[in-house]
Amino acid sequence: MLLMNNNKFFLRKNFKKERSMLSESHVKSSSISIFENLLSLDIWDKNCYHVYLSNENSKEVETGEIIKLLFAKNKRVFVPKISSAELINIEINSKTDYSVNNFGIREPISSIQNDPDILEVIIIPLLIFDRNGNRVGYGGGYYDRFLANTGISVLKIGLSLFDPVDKIEDIENHDISLDYIITPKQVYNFLN
Repeated sequence: MLLMNNNKFFLRKNFKKERSMLSESHVKSSSISIFENLLSLDIWDKNCYHVYLSNENSKEVETGEIIKLLFAKNKRVFVPKISSAELINIEINSKTDYSVNNFGIREPISSIQNDPDILEVIIIPLLIFDRNGNRVGYGGGYYDRFLANTGISVLKIGLSLFDPVDKIEDIENHDISLDYIITPKQVYNFLN
C-alpha cells in the first residue's frame, strides 16, 4: 500500500496529475453517472442554484446537463465569475454570452452580480475530498471566501471524479466543509 502524506499541497499536486491522465471519454461517462446520482437528491424544489462552469481543459466534472435541467425546471441559475480576487455570483439564462478568463474558465460577460445570500444550492468543483466532507480545491481559496458570504442553510454540493481519501490533514478554520459530495459511484451525505 502506498503511504501518502494527506496535506492539501500533496493531494492537490497528485490529484491534478491523476485527473490529467483521465481520458475524455472517462470524464464524460463519469460526469453522466454523477449527474444521475445528483438527481436522487431532494434538492429540485429550490429556486436559486449556483453551478460552476466546468473547465474541459482541466477535466472537471461536466455541469452542462445540470444547468440545462435547471433551465428546463424554470429555476434561477447563477455561475461564478472572478472579479479581483473574489468570486462573484452572476445570473445566467439560455442567451447569456461568455468569454474565457485567464484560468481558461468560461465566464459570463456580464458583471452584474447578485447577492450570494439568495442561493439555496451551490454546486462546487473540487479535486479530492475526505470522509468528513472537506475538499481540496485549486488553492486560490475562491470558493471558501464565497461560501463564507452565503446563508447558513445553503446546501453545498461537491462533484468528484474520485472516491474520498480518509482524512485531509491540514484543514483550517476558514475551510468550509460540504453537505454532499457526488461521485460516479455514490452520494456522500455529510449532513447526518
